[in-house]
Amino acid sequence: MRFVYCDTNILSHLAKHPALWPGWTNYLTSNDLTLAIGSQLAELSDATRIHESLVRLLTTLPAALIKPWDEVLSEEVAAHPRDRSAPLLMYPLNALHHEAGGLNKLREFLSSSGLAEARAGQRVAAKKLPERHATLQPNFPPGAGGKYAREQANEFAWVQALQWLVPTHRAFLEQFRSDPSRLRSETFKSVRLFSLVVYFKYYLGRREPTRSSDFGDLAHLYAIPYCEAAVMEKDLANVLSQIKRHDPVLESTEIYDISVVDRWATAG
Repeated sequence: MRFVYCDTNILSHLAKHPALWPGWTNYLTSNDLTLAIGSQLAELSDATRIHESLVRLLTTLPAALIKPWDEVLSEEVAAHPRDRSAPLLMYPLNALHHEAGGLNKLREFLSSSGLAEARAGQRVAAKKLPERHATLQPNFPPGAGGKYAREQANEFAWVQALQWLVPTHRAFLEQFRSDPSRLRSETFKSVRLFSLVVYFKYYLGRREPTRSSDFGDLAHLYAIPYCEAAVMEKDLANVLSQIKRHDPVLESTEIYDISVVDRWATAG
């Protein structure tokens, strides 16, 4: 299945504008694309006013739940040193039409305590990341001349892969203790993209995160390397496009910003 990943703001925009749905349905089906729905639902659990519209959107357009980030990372670990090739699909949401009370199940899920807890967890994690960034940066010094260079991005991503794997896959890492160079960090695309966005945006871009949500937005990146396309807010789309020009992690993914929303709606 070929996926297009839309960030939370894009999904919210689509939910609020049903007039866009016929054009998007035509574009997605004509290009054999399915909306990838993952951690955006936790963010949208707060937006109770659009839940009903969201239910209709996700069961009108081709859409499917995808695997969560920890499952994708485990599959990347299992595939090492090869690239992960497991399907991203978890459940096709259009199948709810054929289940008794299927749409009500989705309505109940959007307002469930479990999804609310997941949203609370997202907020807690996002608040911790600026502090982690402040701690990490002094431990990854700039290159010659006191400036970070694009050539350091690969090293940064390798270090980050180690840090992500230590808490959850320590046994896997033990096999590289005698020769860490055998660890192929490119395998962990979900972690690599997160790391490269941090590096390109905050290290090369000489920017500082001003809100915890700046890092919260990055929690959705894990799936993008496994999607055919991604539609993101403009600033992040620009960073992803920059990464795509310089690293193979997004070689199979087309990057778009919100300007494509109306274009796809009238493409057919």
